Formats: sequence, structure tokens, C-alpha cells
Amino acid sequence: MVVSLGFGVVCVPGQEKTSKAADNKIYAQQLVNELMAGHSDLLIVGFHAIAPGATDATKIATNEDKVGRKDEPDDLMVSQGSKTILSPGLHGKNRFQVLLPLQDASGNVIGALGLVFKYQAGDNDVDFLMKAKVIRDALRPKIPELAALFVPTK
Repeated sequence: MVVSLGFGVVCVPGQEKTSKAADNKIYAQQLVNELMAGHSDLLIVGFHAIAPGATDATKIATNEDKVGRKDEPDDLMVSQGSKTILSPGLHGKNRFQVLLPLQDASGNVIGALGLVFKYQAGDNDVDFLMKAKVIRDALRPKIPELAALFVPTK
């Protein structure tokens, strides 16, 4: 049995509810789409946060069809503990993930930002961290507060 919950969310009993990125009509998704369009070296972008009224942190926006997926322990370590995680090869041997705190315009940690870059053997890990920080810091002035990420878009 499959149950449609609206907003592109489909629930299969016993499975986590996720939805398609194309159906995600919030400001955070718009930012993800802009990042993907502007950075040819990015393979995956994911914003993780706790939605207003929710208790669990989830992937609130991504270019993958995993919107609504509950955060894993590493995501929570970043958003709750302000850690940064570098993971070469985690999502495939030619991929390098950087997971770092997502911040609003005031510098408050409001979630986690996951960036997966194209990777080749011999690439410098520090270069990926620096690219990720530049992307995250460029996002900051575009996010006045956490609630802004959930504002509906057209």
C-alpha cells in the first residue's frame, strides 16, 4: 500500500517518508538549485535542519529525491555539535563529501550543509574544505533566520 501525503511525499508503510526535490517548493530548495547551477564541481547539495513544529532534523532540501529523510548521526554531529566532517569516497570513489554547520546571516548554526564534490585520486582534502566554506559563507547573508528556509516559493 502506498499513501500520498501531498507536497510530493509518498509513504510506503515501514519506510521513511521522502519526496522529490522538484516538488519541494521552499526557499531552501531554491538555494540548493542555485548552488547546483553555479558550481559544476558539485554532485550533491543537502540542507539539514529541524522544520518549524517538527522534532526531528531532516534533509529539508537537496538535488536528490531524498527530501524529508531523517538525519543520520553524522548530520546531527554537525548541526548540534558544530563539527565539520570530510569524507573522501563516502558516496562513491570519485566523490568527496564535506559536511559543515549551516549558518544564518548572524552566524547562528541552524543546521548542516552537505556538499559532495567531484573527486580524483590525489586531490587535496583541504581544497574541498576551503571550497565548502566559501559556499557556506556565501549562503549566510541569504538566510536571515532558520524560518526563511521554509518560506514557500513558486
